[in-house]
Amino acid sequence: MVTVLLIVVCLLIAMAFVLLGAQIELFEQVKQLRKFLDLEDKVTDLELAAAGARPSEVGLPKELDHVETGAVLLLSNKCATCQTLAATLRGGRLPDGIWLLVVPVTGDAREFVDHYELRGDRISVDLGELTTNRLGLDVTPSAVFVEDGRLTTAQTVPSVRHLRTLPPRRAAKSIS
Repeated sequence: MVTVLLIVVCLLIAMAFVLLGAQIELFEQVKQLRKFLDLEDKVTDLELAAAGARPSEVGLPKELDHVETGAVLLLSNKCATCQTLAATLRGGRLPDGIWLLVVPVTGDAREFVDHYELRGDRISVDLGELTTNRLGLDVTPSAVFVEDGRLTTAQTVPSVRHLRTLPPRRAAKSIS
């Protein structure tokens, strides 16, 4: 009886070992696919055509002209990642120092704004993509950074994890 029980336990351990090995192999394959398809969760710096301009000059809220540091999150109503980020911001729960600009790529932005309950004084809609054209950006989701009332840099926001680390930041100053 003890021998049978010992054999069963050994078989279960061997099966668990094989299943663990298969799971590790699957994770490695998914990692390789993400890298091959460039789906890695990494921030990419974007070229900002309006760098140095006051935010109000490109159609962003005038209050950004007077902030020490801030960021504008650009979300479109078509992109799946944008929808995930909008769901995180449901009800207009924007972190301090963050403004939201909804870019209606297809149709009317009202449905997107209503669906995610995006309301508040720091949320606006880019009708006709006028602001994004002035910024020189056609990538969403992305963020544009403001320092001392001037547009400085832009980057992608590929995930909720990066959205949570998006508080306004100061660009590194070079020491001369």
